[in-house]
Amino acid sequence: MNRLILVGNGFDLAHGLKTSYKNFIDDFWEKLINDVKNKTNKKSKNFINENIKIFQNNIIPKPIFTPEISNHSDFLAYLDSNLFKVEINNLLKKISLITQEMNWVDIENEYYNELKKTKNINELNSDFEEIKNFLENYLLKIEKEISINEKISNNIFLDFHIKDFLSKAINTFSEPIINKCKSLIEFEHSAAFHSFHPNLKYFIRNINTLNQIDANNFIFEHFDKLGDSKKLIEKFQPEKTLFLNFNYTNTITDYIKEIKGNNKNYLDYNISEIHIHGELNNPENPIIFGFGDDVDKKYQEFEDLNDNRYLENFKSIAYLQTDNYKKLLEFIDSEEYQVFIFGHSCGISDRTMLNTIFEHDNCKSIKPFYYYKKDKKGNYIVDDFGNFIDNYTEIVQNISRNFNDKKKYRDRVVNKTYCEPLT
Repeated sequence: MNRLILVGNGFDLAHGLKTSYKNFIDDFWEKLINDVKNKTNKKSKNFINENIKIFQNNIIPKPIFTPEISNHSDFLAYLDSNLFKVEINNLLKKISLITQEMNWVDIENEYYNELKKTKNINELNSDFEEIKNFLENYLLKIEKEISINEKISNNIFLDFHIKDFLSKAINTFSEPIINKCKSLIEFEHSAAFHSFHPNLKYFIRNINTLNQIDANNFIFEHFDKLGDSKKLIEKFQPEKTLFLNFNYTNTITDYIKEIKGNNKNYLDYNISEIHIHGELNNPENPIIFGFGDDVDKKYQEFEDLNDNRYLENFKSIAYLQTDNYKKLLEFIDSEEYQVFIFGHSCGISDRTMLNTIFEHDNCKSIKPFYYYKKDKKGNYIVDDFGNFIDNYTEIVQNISRNFNDKKKYRDRVVNKTYCEPLT
């Protein structure tokens, strides 16, 4: 069995990279406001640069910038209240004012929402192109080397846990376990056998008295309880691991280099990466930023318009620029696999791809790794009983939207009891 690890923006955030939507939008406006502040004075009536045009059209002149302005919301409110005429990328302005809690999926969704009601497709696409350019330039500026997180590294190389799978899928694991137990029972009276943990001896003896069906049920119920002792029977690690990286940064690439370079135990580990949404500053794998739900009812209407401008920012078309998607399909077609989710929200802007992965017959389990939420001061948020609040429920709610077959959804998503935090 293989392992497919979906890597989203939460993975970069876990390593201290300022890659959130809030980080990006704050940086954009901070730079813009500083430009206004440094290039205007009390007598200035207008300000123009490549991002914004500000024209004063009221009778009583006002300064474009005052020291009291501390953020972009105050800035735009000040300009509006003093009747300045402001021309700026409309989409960026709109999403800037909606909320500070948005993420990149929300921006892609916002583009799609605007696409469904726009009367000026050229302007909308031009606005969105500017956002993509701003994003790439920002990420190039903040990208840096990261330190390997030991907990994440351990999660990458976790053994398969039988409880992560339906009992009917136990045949994938049961045969090698049964065969190993048959070989070990032959040494039942040896000193080596007597040195085994009591739970392991109990497990081996019972397996050898059961038929195939009962043995499968027994394995499903008891094998994970053996702890480290189970490695004497079978070490369930994936034959191949593929990181499907939805980020544009090289955080995962740094992990692979670090792991293979510093830990000799992993030198022969078959591990690879696909930058499915492209890479920064790489013309052979340009960044893909758009919407990825071509099963939405409205998408068919766009196709029927026979106007390619409406399809310009759909990911399914952009994927054809490289062979990345083909490599993903080859991986999921080749062998049964379990999906790990590292910092990916599983939002609908990637619905077509995620549906292909999650509902594929070879997909046997989907295991989300959640994070504990923090407040603006960086403190963990707790409930009324003092328990940390996490985002597990939000992840699995989003996962459900990527399934057409809800039975497969219920069968494959690992319940929270057997999941854990990413860090």
